[in-house]
Amino acid sequence: MGTLVLFFDGIGIGTEDPGVNPFAAIGARHLASLAGRAPGPGASFRPLDATLGLPGLPQSATGQTTLLTGVNAARLAGRHVQGIPGPTLSGLIERESLFLKLVRSGRRPTFANAYTREHLEAPKPRWSATTRAVMASGVPLRMLEEHERRDEALPHDYTGEWWRSRGIGAARRTAGDAAKVLAGLADGHDLVLYEYFLTDLAGHRGTWEQKLREARRAEDLVAAVLERIGLDRHRVVTVSDHGNLERGDHHRHTLNPVALLAWGRGAAALVERVHGLDGLTPALVEGV
Repeated sequence: MGTLVLFFDGIGIGTEDPGVNPFAAIGARHLASLAGRAPGPGASFRPLDATLGLPGLPQSATGQTTLLTGVNAARLAGRHVQGIPGPTLSGLIERESLFLKLVRSGRRPTFANAYTREHLEAPKPRWSATTRAVMASGVPLRMLEEHERRDEALPHDYTGEWWRSRGIGAARRTAGDAAKVLAGLADGHDLVLYEYFLTDLAGHRGTWEQKLREARRAEDLVAAVLERIGLDRHRVVTVSDHGNLERGDHHRHTLNPVALLAWGRGAAALVERVHGLDGLTPALVEGV
């Protein structure tokens, strides 16, 4: 059995108000839980507290580090940490990375996101928690020049629009095209992680129309993956680090819980096992 984890940055569980919540406005079906409705067809669902038991708005560095290590990173740091991990969180990731634990147990994980050499070789690199988690394990990163052009990786915007607008030659893809790439990776690996961060960016900076677009792209990708992947053999999981996009009436993170959703083989057992953001890595390592 393989597990495909779709990590959408900055999407929490909002209300059913279509004037506030982009997921309600687009009539999200598979991500209906984000619109305050019952889970979509075939989904197992649990809300997860994104505050990690600390006051203040949840942030990406601590939320993502918690998801990818199984350790409450906000408690370790004593606060919610924005952006990318600093020395304390980076050290935690190097010791406790989900990818490292899977490799040590003899399994084959991979990160589906493509990188450019300019990003990796920057004089002052800004590496996310996901990048550090993969690097800590020795699992090779997938490159634009090699893997993305062979349909073996995806940009962080699966449509390729973000990179093309910046002069980088990414392929034009639909959600169905992206699902084909992810399903192919799932057939050859025990765990595949794909990160989509434009949901959080739109929450912070986007217009209402841009927020609707990113909500649709998230819904479309989940729908396409569920149609393409063999759910009798594989499991699809979606999760986030904190809320943001579900409140389209402002540009800040929220205190809302995030949704753990899973479909396919072993989906219910995984969701039953995970009670917080720090529970996902242990469940995946234990093979739940």
